[in-house]
Amino acid sequence: MKKYCAAVMLVLFIFPMCSQKEEGLTGDPGGSMVVGTTDLPTILSPLSPSMFSSNDILDLLFMHMHRVDPATGKMKPELASSWEFSEDLTSVTYYLRKDATWWDGQPVTAEDVYYTYRVMIDPEIQYPNIARLRFIKDVEIVGTHAVKFSFDRVYADLLTDSDIMVIPKHLHEQAGESFGTELIMGNGPYQVVEWVPGEAITLLANENYYRGKPPLDEIIIQHYTDTDEMVNDFLNGDLDAVLNISPEHAGTMQANDNITVEAHPGNTYTYVGWNLEHPFLNDRDIRRAMSMAINTERILDDVFSGMGTVSLGPLTPSSWGYDNSVSRLPYDVSEAQRILREKGFLDRNRNAVIEKDGQEFALTVITNRENPQRVRILELVAEDLRRIGVRVNTRYLATDAFIRSVLNKEFDGFIMGWSIDEKIDPTIYWSSEVSKGIFNFVSYNNGTVDSLMDVGVAMVNRKKAKEVWSEFQKTVYNDQPYTFLIVADDIAAYNKRVKGVERSLTLTSAYTYYIPEGERRVAVAALSTPSVTDTALNVSPPVERGTAEVESLTEKPPQVVAPEKLLEAAARKDTTAAGQDTTATEPAIMPVPPPKPSVITRASPVKQIAPKYPESARPIGATGRVVVRVVVGTDGKVRTASIVNSFGNPACEAAALEAARLWEFDPATKDGVPFEQQLAIPFDFRP
Repeated sequence: MKKYCAAVMLVLFIFPMCSQKEEGLTGDPGGSMVVGTTDLPTILSPLSPSMFSSNDILDLLFMHMHRVDPATGKMKPELASSWEFSEDLTSVTYYLRKDATWWDGQPVTAEDVYYTYRVMIDPEIQYPNIARLRFIKDVEIVGTHAVKFSFDRVYADLLTDSDIMVIPKHLHEQAGESFGTELIMGNGPYQVVEWVPGEAITLLANENYYRGKPPLDEIIIQHYTDTDEMVNDFLNGDLDAVLNISPEHAGTMQANDNITVEAHPGNTYTYVGWNLEHPFLNDRDIRRAMSMAINTERILDDVFSGMGTVSLGPLTPSSWGYDNSVSRLPYDVSEAQRILREKGFLDRNRNAVIEKDGQEFALTVITNRENPQRVRILELVAEDLRRIGVRVNTRYLATDAFIRSVLNKEFDGFIMGWSIDEKIDPTIYWSSEVSKGIFNFVSYNNGTVDSLMDVGVAMVNRKKAKEVWSEFQKTVYNDQPYTFLIVADDIAAYNKRVKGVERSLTLTSAYTYYIPEGERRVAVAALSTPSVTDTALNVSPPVERGTAEVESLTEKPPQVVAPEKLLEAAARKDTTAAGQDTTATEPAIMPVPPPKPSVITRASPVKQIAPKYPESARPIGATGRVVVRVVVGTDGKVRTASIVNSFGNPACEAAALEAARLWEFDPATKDGVPFEQQLAIPFDFRP
């Protein structure tokens, strides 16, 4: 069949079929970087991406088929060196690079891609993003390094939906559910050597990465449950960078000349959703008047310290479909009062509450009490609406009660947020068809919006699709079924010794970062550079699927889960949730209280043997580090030992293995019961 390359690629804004060799990674080699974050997944597997935490760390461990260049917004090759579309645009064939290998040295093949897809669509796996695969009709192997994806329709997001992170067939078949916990095997620029969920993850550079070994030898990701503690450690010099910080913390750092504070537009818009079945709120003019009475600039300054933007509708500035020319409603209390008077609302009883036809304008507005930002937003919204004579009853509910109230429409207004992905498909939030708009809690009904969504999702040409999404954004914003409030910035900070940060600091791009040798820290508090006398962090304590993972002897505060994340997680697991008919009228979502955390203790060495420097290595002065991974049995003995990382001297490797096998430990325990545990032991060799 005839293939189209350049013409098709121009239409779809994708990388041309002809392959180009990527530049190698640059930057001073060596050293380590320690990153603090409050947001890490508890399973490190593409099959189990977290719905509640950032999955950026997976981008360091596993390669995508391709990735979006943040500078140009266009697709660039990664695992696939090139790709081509069929003549009718219903299939795409990926040609995998032949120099990509798993960390164990096995090549990445088309069989791995096919196997990954089959596992993802297996109902028993419950892949969280299964809805993104619903238009894929078939996947077939067409060569050792070539795989073909076929679709049941032509649309703009063919490449986005087929961009799966691949897992190794030969190991996943053995590991099963333990893949991502007890066994982690990827093909990305860094590999996991030490991991204690809830505490820290240590990554070592992959010397066999197709673009070359990343500059940093080591990246340590330290997990915090207390943002104040994380920021204090950063300001004290114990961390090189911090993620997920609040505007308040960012403000305290901006005066420090050694720190770069970085904020970029987030992908979540916060809003007040109005119940359009309310006799007053079903009038668009009244909703617009209420939105004009709410001072969004004050919310931005008071709650977010100015770090964000005022929302202009159901898309965010981070989205390719966003239109920044949408005319924003002004903050105008006088005009809002004029509109309400024109609609027949007056304060006839002189009690500061307007009424119409003998009914007071009284609203009950709810949010979840675990989110201090939204609690404060509700206070400000209530204050503004009372100023125009609307009585507001505020209710601050626990997350489970809040979700029940939203699902049952037991509200006049509610404060929440929705996130916008790279792929735009807002059907579940805005469709007037009950079977499609499962999260249309406000009962919004606009046939034009329904049509625009149907057309936009199916369009091939993104330039034309952007025009459709612009009209969608303008129409919804004009109707004001929500009072659109704020799109908060994502904020991070890093010490200026960290180099190579081009656009924004993220874990996704950490493989390009480096720290000049003269600026590296000698030691890190509580995370000192390991030696033969140090106990390495746990690589993978056994974690049962669905259990809480708090591996500390002291009680930690529970992580706050945003209600919308619970709702969106359920929608992603539903293959029919967006754009297909279903008889379901509401998602079966109820937060389940987490089980009591297990107490896990790491294996600790009671007998440590330092390797002897090999005489055969002395004439050449061989110097470097060998990292040995060991499995410690329930009796504390080393069961197996293997080389994880090395500087390439066989004699030193043999000496390291011999020494590691002689180590003895107090075994690891979970709730007092011993279990096998993997550890990484680093040995430094010098003449």
